[in-house]
Amino acid sequence: MSSVYASRFLLFFHFVLVLLSVGYGNVEHHDKCPTSFDCDQFGSLHFPFTKPELQHCGFITVNGCDDPSSNKTIQLEENGRTLPLKKLVQQENLITVLDQVLRPTCEVFDRNMYFPLYSPLASFHVKHNVTTLFRCNHDVTPSPPAGFINLFCPEFNIFCPGLDLPPPSPPILDQPQTSLTGCSSLQLPCKNLTYTPNFSLFSCGEIDIEVQLFDGCNECYHLKGGQCLVDNHNNFYCDIETGSEPFNLKYKLGLAGLFIGAIGFAIITLCLLEQHYKQHSSRVQLQATNNNAIDPNSDTDLQRGRYLGTRLFSYEELGKATNNFERSRELRNGGLSSVYYGKLQDGQEVAIKRLNNKNYRRLEQFLNEVEILARVRHQNLVSLYGCTSHHSRELLLVYEYVPNSTVSSHLHGELANLCLLPWHVRMKVAIETATALAYLHASNIIHCDIKTDNILLDNNLCVKVAGFGLSRLSLIHVTHVSTTPQGTPGYIDPESNQGRERTCKSDVYSFGVVLIELISSKPAVDMNRPKEEKILANLAIKKIQKSAIKELVDPSLGFESSYEVRRKIACAAELAFQCLQGDKELRPSMYEVLEILTRIESGKEELNCPEEVNNHGVTGTLHSGTKHSPPPPSPDNDEAILLKNI
Repeated sequence: MSSVYASRFLLFFHFVLVLLSVGYGNVEHHDKCPTSFDCDQFGSLHFPFTKPELQHCGFITVNGCDDPSSNKTIQLEENGRTLPLKKLVQQENLITVLDQVLRPTCEVFDRNMYFPLYSPLASFHVKHNVTTLFRCNHDVTPSPPAGFINLFCPEFNIFCPGLDLPPPSPPILDQPQTSLTGCSSLQLPCKNLTYTPNFSLFSCGEIDIEVQLFDGCNECYHLKGGQCLVDNHNNFYCDIETGSEPFNLKYKLGLAGLFIGAIGFAIITLCLLEQHYKQHSSRVQLQATNNNAIDPNSDTDLQRGRYLGTRLFSYEELGKATNNFERSRELRNGGLSSVYYGKLQDGQEVAIKRLNNKNYRRLEQFLNEVEILARVRHQNLVSLYGCTSHHSRELLLVYEYVPNSTVSSHLHGELANLCLLPWHVRMKVAIETATALAYLHASNIIHCDIKTDNILLDNNLCVKVAGFGLSRLSLIHVTHVSTTPQGTPGYIDPESNQGRERTCKSDVYSFGVVLIELISSKPAVDMNRPKEEKILANLAIKKIQKSAIKELVDPSLGFESSYEVRRKIACAAELAFQCLQGDKELRPSMYEVLEILTRIESGKEELNCPEEVNNHGVTGTLHSGTKHSPPPPSPDNDEAILLKNI
């Protein structure tokens, strides 16, 4: 018995030595970074801000700090535009920049503004009112929704929603038809909008941006005294050697103390283990059980709710908010759950998700959704306000109310005939959804159920990704784990259908299906289509391989009438084809998908896509000289089994 524990102790001792030395030989280290640097009127600054001569010490560069007479400028991303810096509050990581292109003339509407920026280290949140506007040429006759402002320019009209409109109500199907078809969308920071034709009253070049470090980078810099860096694959890593010296000294002393304490603890434990083996074994077994299962009879949900900061609602409170879950308040019904419109006592509008059939699996998904959403905060993710206890009469989740229904309903559902989504809006939906997924993956979270039914739209047609019941933390070292396929038929990648663990590349595959839906306005699964085309992914692969994209595209998008639209749709279809590769290693990462979508929208020619665009389809690739091998046939049998359960 003692020999077994002795060998375990030696193994533990060796592990600690390896842990102390890991990383010092495999990472390229830079020079030490100063704790802070002086920047004239902005005072003492530190990470994430840096100076041009210390590029590796931060990822937001402030120029002109050493020259009191110069105007300070800032670069929010590598090789990005240099913007005049008006204000910087280090304690809040809040900056105010001046975009001089956004001057109060009609020329302001000749450009777009894409925020938030993306970084593997942090997210950027625009604190200003970023409003989506629609630019309509004079030869277009739009029918904007009630309350939209009409701004006149010599060559076009601008339509935008007034910010003083009353809060939106749940959609009514028999409301008058409105449409902005044929208009292009753009995003600009605006002051409060009023009913006035004078655009100079709201156009604004001052942009307030809050920088929020991701958890890993925040821990690296503030707790370990390291430096947040990005490797050649655009992945975050923490470099302790590069961090500021005072932090490093504290960290190394703490690590040495931890090492000595661990050795002492191990020796004492070795002496006690043999005397208390049975008790220790039972405790280990109990701990393993607690770590790998959720006991429906425990208070886990209460403890997590308090710890994660989620508000606990009573069933009675939410019943009153929905008028006892009145049928007319139902926004969506997905079989496993229903979503209701509600209004709390303080007047706040909410969406209340009601899980059907309170059982072990539903409880597991309920707690999982609370835990995942409590970890994240992003303007393209739906916000969780709170939940009920599992002791409650029913399992209820309370979200922010997103009034403009789902992308699915706009593409091929009950709203499809009321307000057509033009291509520029669909492209915006794709970019914002990709931004949300890239943020989740950077936070080591896999969504596992990306579909157009889980992509919500607000009144400005901005994306809010929802549906986190199946989400999970990514298992970095796991390559193959048998699992029952979970998700929605038509969106599940072939490897997951074969019982392999879901990965970030599974989300990429699902996003590829969403991208095809945006192109075609067809549902992911349609039993009325021919057998080989019931699954939209199979249909898309077939059409793209035959250079017959025209047969896939929704005719209302103007694929044949506009070269620019045709080019963007063709490139988006090629990107979707890459996402739908049967081998996950051939699929791009979500960050790469976001980067390509942004380049497609901006019209940059270096995409080299397509080589040829005509009315019959497209031939070409998004990456010069790179052709993806055709994906293997989709496992129709596995899909057929799942389809029977719809």
